[in-house]
Amino acid sequence: MDEKPYVTEIEIRYRDTDSMGHVSSPIYYDYLQSAYLEYMHDLLRLPKDRKLPHIMVRTSCEYVSQAVYGDRINVLSRVTRFGTKSFEMEHVMRLADDSAREVARAASVHVMFDYEAQKTYPVPDEFKSAVATYQESA
Repeated sequence: MDEKPYVTEIEIRYRDTDSMGHVSSPIYYDYLQSAYLEYMHDLLRLPKDRKLPHIMVRTSCEYVSQAVYGDRINVLSRVTRFGTKSFEMEHVMRLADDSAREVARAASVHVMFDYEAQKTYPVPDEFKSAVATYQESA
């Protein structure tokens, strides 16, 4: 990650783990979604009871190493690309300790969406500018 990522710290709960004692694979998608929501609500200065002006339409996740109950992870999120009506994000999950060992790498795609009209719309320049301002402020 060359640009400044948005960092969301997450404490791994016991219920996040499977019978082998490590974080269950579907849980990383929860972490990805939490990080995306934190970043966007903060970036857009929207209260959490308000809908974001975009929807998540695709996700993927690569599991790199184990994380276990009691670990804390930092999800480092950043927008990597803008399309006409969409944008892509990268989410790198690392232990929040001195090792900063990577545990997962995820990606998500989001589409601008008008809930009232029930249709997509082009990514506003103001949104692109807000992302650039934040991510280039390293």
